[in-house]
Amino acid sequence: MRIGAAEVNQAYALAATFGYEPLAAGLSQIERHVWSLVSKAESQLGNSFLENLANGLRSGDLSAIGMGRSKFKQEWRALAPALTAALALLRGVTPAWERVISERLFRDSKLLGRIRHHVINLLLRIDPRWDGIPSDEAGDLLEAYGVRRKPGLLQCAGSATIRVYGRDYLLEDFTPVAHLPDAWSDAWVEALASSGVQVVTTIENEYPFLSYVEEAGGPRNLGAQGEVAVYTAGFPPPALIIALRTLSERIPDLKFRHWGDADVGGLRIWWFLRCRLERPVSLFRTTAAWVESELHRGGRRLSTAEIEGLRRLKSMVVPVTNEDTDSASELIDKLLEYGIRIEQERY
Repeated sequence: MRIGAAEVNQAYALAATFGYEPLAAGLSQIERHVWSLVSKAESQLGNSFLENLANGLRSGDLSAIGMGRSKFKQEWRALAPALTAALALLRGVTPAWERVISERLFRDSKLLGRIRHHVINLLLRIDPRWDGIPSDEAGDLLEAYGVRRKPGLLQCAGSATIRVYGRDYLLEDFTPVAHLPDAWSDAWVEALASSGVQVVTTIENEYPFLSYVEEAGGPRNLGAQGEVAVYTAGFPPPALIIALRTLSERIPDLKFRHWGDADVGGLRIWWFLRCRLERPVSLFRTTAAWVESELHRGGRRLSTAEIEGLRRLKSMVVPVTNEDTDSASELIDKLLEYGIRIEQERY
């Protein structure tokens, strides 16, 4: 059936009786919400994204949030609270459980959980720290903003005596690795500072972390060589960053190194650690030479977003002259040259 301009409004009105909702309804409501957030945004970073989004909504352009029109029509009601949450997390919230933060933001303890994937998508697009990271690798991203979905754990392996509430716990007795409450962070730092630890090796993924400890001969052997291995679970949560930074301040000559994936996510995690610790963090195992040695086995092709993310990350890394940043720059060049990414499990 074909209709003319004169019949459009009548057709919309009739369709509404059958539950049809015009695209313009969602676009206009989200645009109004975006402009209301612009007046509250406390950083140019947030304002720039919001203004770009609002201007696009006027013409039905949803490229700023990477959403097609059909999906927008189905899910636009979740975007308003997702935008509110994303901006709040960018400004900074007191670390707490997801449902606690959700109650503070919306007076609904379950809402943040329902819209989590929308919030993550928005943060990946707004916050330059995650530039180029695929959404399927960012499931725990909210942890980096202090949103806790499960009890905080400090997963590590090494040798030290941790004193908590007048009792001593030997870190090396936790095998294959220790899963400590993050409430023990201060005691953990104190124990390591007293143990003579010389090297901290942070590891992005769980199975490489477990295999690395096993390969070293267990926690006791790691401790004997002055090393502690720490699992970051992707982007390290605030509690772990605070503990590592405190340990760094306690032992000025402590060496840090990071073993992650050879991709934009792994490099972003390394850069995140380096910036938060405010000191060099050398690349461990995942180097340009390793990627070169693995070319014959191939890798996953880089997407356009990943390529752009690597290029932007390099522009931030290059001005910082140091051995670790030079190594990272070489790795980025190698990934861009061959257009692939390789996970650390390959090692």
